[in-house]
Amino acid sequence: MHNNLRENCFPRPSGGCACIVKQGDGVETVENYDSNEQCRLDIAAQTVHNKKQLNKEIKDRYGNYKQDCFLLPSGGCKCSERDEVGNEVVKKYDDGAHCKFSQKNKRTANEQPPQNARDPIRERAQANYRAVINELNEKFKGLKEGCFPRPKGCLCVIGKDQDGRDITERRMKDRDCKCQPGERSHGCPTDGA
Repeated sequence: MHNNLRENCFPRPSGGCACIVKQGDGVETVENYDSNEQCRLDIAAQTVHNKKQLNKEIKDRYGNYKQDCFLLPSGGCKCSERDEVGNEVVKKYDDGAHCKFSQKNKRTANEQPPQNARDPIRERAQANYRAVINELNEKFKGLKEGCFPRPKGCLCVIGKDQDGRDITERRMKDRDCKCQPGERSHGCPTDGA
């Protein structure tokens, strides 16, 4: 009877129980009950209470185990894992350390990975970025002012119309797009390429 008493109720040696009850005005009083039914939790409340306790106990005992790992009565565990080709296989481990998450691998959301760690994907992305920048620098190198590279030739702004819009001209030859050595003009203010 003692494990299913209502909250703040204590058994009496003569039977029944004494419960500390908070009144509407906030004052706590001690009520004595002679009937065991008055002392017990109702079955729904008792079930909820037991479930909370059981969930807490399970989390405390098994909360750091990997997903799809199950303890064995003899010790160790069995884990459902994927092999090299993606098939699901069950592996048995005698050591419980394989079944649990290692605590040192946990990172917070704001924590950055170490910067000196070699990341092949990041290195490839940086190399591609450098290649694109170099290619753009080569395309723009030596272009006349107001000229922009195109897949073939360039597009040059040669003036403005009466509404203020750019007047452009497409040039197909490289010598028409880039400043030549020694050339000095409006599009090439310094000595050529």
